[in-house]
Amino acid sequence: MLSRTLQTVRHTEGILREMLRVGREAVVSFPNFAYWKNLRSVLDGRMPVSEDLPYQWYDSPNVRFFTLLDFEDLCNRMGLIIRERSVLDEEGNPVTDEVNFLGSLAVYRLTQNR
Repeated sequence: MLSRTLQTVRHTEGILREMLRVGREAVVSFPNFAYWKNLRSVLDGRMPVSEDLPYQWYDSPNVRFFTLLDFEDLCNRMGLIIRERSVLDEEGNPVTDEVNFLGSLAVYRLTQNR
C-alpha cells in the first residue's frame, strides 16, 4: 500500500511492478492534479496548495503531478488491472460524477494481468 506517495517517487513504473511482484494486489492513493481547485490555482497563475498538496512549489517532496486519467493510462500501458477505484472530495466523501474534475484524492486497487 502506498498512500499519497506515487507523486513523490521518481520510478513510478518500477515501484508499481515491485509492489505487484511481492503481493497479488497493490493499493495506491494520490492527489488528483485535475481537481477543480487545483486547476483554479493554476489559472490564477499559482501552483495549488491544499490539504492533499500541502507544500509550496519550492519545498514540495512531489516530483510529478498527474490526474486520474493519466494514472489509468499508465495502468493500461503497463497491463495492470484496476480492480477498484474510489475518488474522494476534500472532506473524504465519495465522488461518482465527473471524478477527474470533482475528486481531490484517488484510491486504486490494482492487480497484474497474468
